[in-house]
Amino acid sequence: MRFEGCGSGLVKFIWWNLRFYRERDIVIKRSGIVIVMLFCVVFAGCRKKDAGAEAEGPDTAAKAIKPIAGKGGGGAVARMPSKIGDAAWNLNGLEFIKGKAVKIEPGKVYIVEFWATWCRPCLTSILHLTEVAHKYKDKNVVVVGISIEEAGVAKPFVEKQGAKMDYNVAVDPTRNVSDGYMRAFGCNGIPHAFIVDGEGKIAWQGHPMANMEQVLDGVLAGT
Repeated sequence: MRFEGCGSGLVKFIWWNLRFYRERDIVIKRSGIVIVMLFCVVFAGCRKKDAGAEAEGPDTAAKAIKPIAGKGGGGAVARMPSKIGDAAWNLNGLEFIKGKAVKIEPGKVYIVEFWATWCRPCLTSILHLTEVAHKYKDKNVVVVGISIEEAGVAKPFVEKQGAKMDYNVAVDPTRNVSDGYMRAFGCNGIPHAFIVDGEGKIAWQGHPMANMEQVLDGVLAGT
């Protein structure tokens, strides 16, 4: 559009301003529409998420810290022990690198010990557990040493120990057993042992060089 004459400058100024405000109004209207659409999408998403959420209460908290469940006898869902007298956790998933595979059976007493090749106190515990295994082998006592390391690390060490480590030894690649004993009882240090009585219940837990044999004698005597 062309403007001529003495008033052309003023006319141009008015025309360009009208055009600017008209275009600005269009932009504002379009921006408003976009904002409304985005708000609807966000609001719908939040509503969808909230619909599936659960209120935080005693049941929710318990569910959040629920121990890992596993298959017990007859396919029943078992619960990890948390105190002396609870049913012992299974030994499923262990990879035995010495001796034979072991599982918790009624009528037998078990010493389940956790160790590592880098743990110096474990070296003393190994000799002690060998003595215990020999001393109680005719009393249905089964000793299982479970390394918290991989088989590639633990097996050469066990082979080097030879007769000094004369009991069943395994690694726990799935961490099922470590979780069911060490984590379930809040234990972090090794060596650490558990005694499982003839009824399949946790009778004791502690350092294998402490009063383990005294407790073991009491378990075998039924006291």
